[in-house]
Amino acid sequence: NEYEKETGVKITVETTPWSDFQTKAFTEFNAHGDAYDLVVGDSQWLGAGSTGGHYVDLTDFFKKHDLGNVMAPATVKYYAEYPGNSGKYWAIPLEGDAVGWSYRKDWFEDPKEKEAFKAKYGYDLDVPKDFKALRDIAEFFHRPDQKRYGIAIYTDNSYDAMAMGFENALFSYGGELGDYTTYKVDGHINSDKAVAALDAYKELYKFTPPGWAKSFFVEDNQAITENLAAMSMNFFAFFPSLINEASNPNAKNTGFFANPPGPNG
Repeated sequence: NEYEKETGVKITVETTPWSDFQTKAFTEFNAHGDAYDLVVGDSQWLGAGSTGGHYVDLTDFFKKHDLGNVMAPATVKYYAEYPGNSGKYWAIPLEGDAVGWSYRKDWFEDPKEKEAFKAKYGYDLDVPKDFKALRDIAEFFHRPDQKRYGIAIYTDNSYDAMAMGFENALFSYGGELGDYTTYKVDGHINSDKAVAALDAYKELYKFTPPGWAKSFFVEDNQAITENLAAMSMNFFAFFPSLINEASNPNAKNTGFFANPPGPNG
């Protein structure tokens, strides 16, 4: 433990399954317990954590160490500051919530697959340049009789997984969750672009492995490591295990691409 060697302070790390994480943390918060000194809280806990008296005001610490310039601006705005534009900070950004895609390079680069794809869709098989290509490739590799499937997406609705997955389609299609100034959602989350994005995300579900109705980051990585899917979405923070041959037997054949744009770029 490098921190312990440097400071003499022993750190005990407690890990909790994601499905129980918020419940367990806030049970301790509300009881004013002392089980934890530091918590890796989810970004949407900022409001309840600060207004409920559970989080320490880190504004002075933030300024002293110039963290506003050290950290990426978007992470400071959405993972540290509350209320928005208040200049008050309650957390230090730890992991970026950006979602990307992993894919099986050996499947994509197989000459026979490339030939068959070109014959069916009329363009070259490559990492998808847009959501239409993402859908086409997912359909192409979806072969239940071979126990090979097209794509792995977030579908778990017990917390925020499905919403997180859908947002990647929403923003690619040019949609928004709402008006961030007035907090109105009508006309935004149900706009034509948002509806088209939801339809596109729902369409991808047709090409997922069987039993994929409660899936999040663990399952989506397993889709690659266990030879289930051609492509899989996940947070960047979970990609290191996919390039580690100890945790991914397909590490040498795993590639990555950014979330593709929608029909309007």
